[in-house]
Amino acid sequence: MAGSDLSGFEKPWVKLYHFLMYRGYRLRPRYDPEYVPTLVRKKRICHEAWYHEPEDEIDIPVPGVLDAVRLADGTKVVLRKAATWRDEVPILQKLKHLQEDTRNHIVPILDTILLPDTDEHVLLVMPFLREYYDPPFSCPAQVIHALSQFLETLEFLHEQNIAHRDFCRRNLMMNSDELVPGGFHFAAAWCDPTGRPGLVVRDRGEVPPVQYFVIDFGLSSCLPSRTSLVTGRFGQDKTVPELSWDVPYNPFKVDIYQLGQVILQDMVNVYSDLEFLRPLAAVMTHANPSYRPDIDEAIAVFQKTVEELPGSVLQQSIHVVDREFGYLLARRPVPRRLCFVIPLEC
Repeated sequence: MAGSDLSGFEKPWVKLYHFLMYRGYRLRPRYDPEYVPTLVRKKRICHEAWYHEPEDEIDIPVPGVLDAVRLADGTKVVLRKAATWRDEVPILQKLKHLQEDTRNHIVPILDTILLPDTDEHVLLVMPFLREYYDPPFSCPAQVIHALSQFLETLEFLHEQNIAHRDFCRRNLMMNSDELVPGGFHFAAAWCDPTGRPGLVVRDRGEVPPVQYFVIDFGLSSCLPSRTSLVTGRFGQDKTVPELSWDVPYNPFKVDIYQLGQVILQDMVNVYSDLEFLRPLAAVMTHANPSYRPDIDEAIAVFQKTVEELPGSVLQQSIHVVDREFGYLLARRPVPRRLCFVIPLEC
């Protein structure tokens, strides 16, 4: 039965399985209360080994977030549990009505599901997206295309007096339908949709320009003005100097720092021939928030930097030089996990 080998934060999805089917969304078989993991027998020379199917081995990577299939059209989607007492839902509802703004690269909310046993959380239905950096970039023009959308998004948010407060790697996504044409497993992005290691990925230069999105507004704040102050030590990036539970700080300057760190740690330090972005990253990550640019100034510096680049530089090949970052990419080998073996006589 489902549940015996699930992690603690997976088990609530088992309870929601039939409710979500009624609402038009099917979770993976792993979360069906009646599901029994399949055992697959592999013949060896002297014995037979029994393995779980890959799908049976892969749990969800983040609490409160799970993939599903929309029954109406078979589209893969993502369900995210959002607290109704935070600013996230009102912010996303507000931004949904501003979709005509071309700078709005916020993940669209396809549906909102009220839960049957609580009013403290709702489920937000979103497109099935992939982290923005994988597969890797192959020329500076692609990096500039991605970075321009992230900068535009911050400009758009800050104009609405919205501070994201977690504008970091894992919240920057893309539509990977063209880059990974066969799809991938939600909980193991280096695996195919069945959970088996190995993906067919295409070079970014072989596909139309990628569309990028910003997700996860669980820490975001809608404030009276861009000079408003907050407190709290939140977010993926723990290097932000001013984060404090006691001393108020400007969260809009935190957004600037976090995106500067993305430029530095995911781009400049990772790829060959992106040094032209280092001055922008350096000023955005200045230890003193007063010396960081606001978003308008950061965009001006970025645009000037790009305008001064020779056209030949934009199309030259780049490659990953940071070995540690390379382990985040889908092409890395992933050993198959043996669940248990039953040895037999030869």
